[in-house]
Amino acid sequence: MSPLSRLACIASALLALGTAAEAQAPIKAGDTLTGILRLVRTRHPNGTKIEAYQIVSAPRLMPKDDDFCEDGKGVTTFHLFTMSEAARRQLQPLLGKTVTVQASALFCSETAWHIGDVAVPEWTVVK
Repeated sequence: MSPLSRLACIASALLALGTAAEAQAPIKAGDTLTGILRLVRTRHPNGTKIEAYQIVSAPRLMPKDDDFCEDGKGVTTFHLFTMSEAARRQLQPLLGKTVTVQASALFCSETAWHIGDVAVPEWTVVK
């Protein structure tokens, strides 16, 4: 095995260990989410355009009482609702960067309007 291949194997193993540790405690309202912020452009099945801001993070568990998430499976994509122009303006300069938000409310995606594993209707950027 080449030194580069060995390094890749070690990095993968460390990433997997960190991921498993993060996914142990279920996330709840008031917790923080940290990950890369991206903008997803897609269409609802009815044809309406959707632009969704989304944090992609290490896997997190959702509470077992949320019927729309698969129990024991970590979720990695969090759709931050942007119902106002001010919210969109706040997130726009952060695209592609690692951000942390405090999720005041969150639930597993239930409809085609929710882009990602978890919908986060109330959030605050943590500086």
